[in-house]
Amino acid sequence: MSNEATAQPVCAVRARVDACTLVCREHVAIECVVDAFPPSAPGQFLQLLCRDSEAAVSALVEWSDECRPTLSDKDLRASAPFLRRPFSIADQWSTPGGDVHVRVLSRAVGPGTRWLARLRAGDTLDITGPLGRGFRIPTDDAPLFLLGGGVGIPPLLYLARRLHELGRRNVLVCFGARTRDLLPLRLVQEPACDATPTRCVELPAGAPYSAIVAGDDGSVGWRGSVVDALRAWHARHGRGDHPAVVFACGPEAMLKAVARTTRALGLSCQLCIERQMGCGLGTCLSCVVRVRDAVQPTGWRWALACQDGPVFDRDDLLDYAAVPGA
Repeated sequence: MSNEATAQPVCAVRARVDACTLVCREHVAIECVVDAFPPSAPGQFLQLLCRDSEAAVSALVEWSDECRPTLSDKDLRASAPFLRRPFSIADQWSTPGGDVHVRVLSRAVGPGTRWLARLRAGDTLDITGPLGRGFRIPTDDAPLFLLGGGVGIPPLLYLARRLHELGRRNVLVCFGARTRDLLPLRLVQEPACDATPTRCVELPAGAPYSAIVAGDDGSVGWRGSVVDALRAWHARHGRGDHPAVVFACGPEAMLKAVARTTRALGLSCQLCIERQMGCGLGTCLSCVVRVRDAVQPTGWRWALACQDGPVFDRDDLLDYAAVPGA
């Protein structure tokens, strides 16, 4: 395995927004430019301040034993986000002039992400990163299968760039969403309905990889989940001398299905998990996950997704272990 997983230096910067572009019904692509930013690895993430850095985030509320405050739903929803929010790096590259471009994809679902969706070119975004540990890229020529669902697609876009830069050719991507208008991608042609890989997705740096696209409702590409598409592909093409290595990111239920399926198919698998993170720096302990540890009497220990992950080997994650009868 290469050292892509190694933690990199971290910095906090105020980046200039170069573009904020709607890519589907609820997702925007935010591209920022900074004078300098540490190298990052696909699978690492940023912590974004989802409000104006000078904006007040607190209000004085009177409190006494005789008169406790009552907060309405409007009061709570109107508050600006206090904590930063984690976002996978969807792409990063440098220009000949030395500027560093960093891209994230955001889905507008709350006050913080709605604030991000209102950004415009020239605005300022406060970012901290790169954080965590990324994907470990095999040094042999094993086939690589990139599997992303919904908000789990961004780190795999960045991984496609990196694999292209490394000259890897035996790469296939598979992206999915519940429906066509929630797919945060640019399609360059209509995806095949039978899970046949085609050059249908625009990838960073012009990475020339074929893709399978899946829509749960059948509105785009393969009708079904990305896990169903993985099974269909493997039944046709995945039984060669060198089993594929799967890199996956997406919702929890999807990742558990990926873990079960790749285990049953005899495929190695790395999972980029999603957790709520209050700080992203290992201080708040809000993103703990159980990992195997033979040294511990219990056979496991708590790990921090923000420091030890968010990318883990499938079999290290206790809660993604084989389920009897699955």
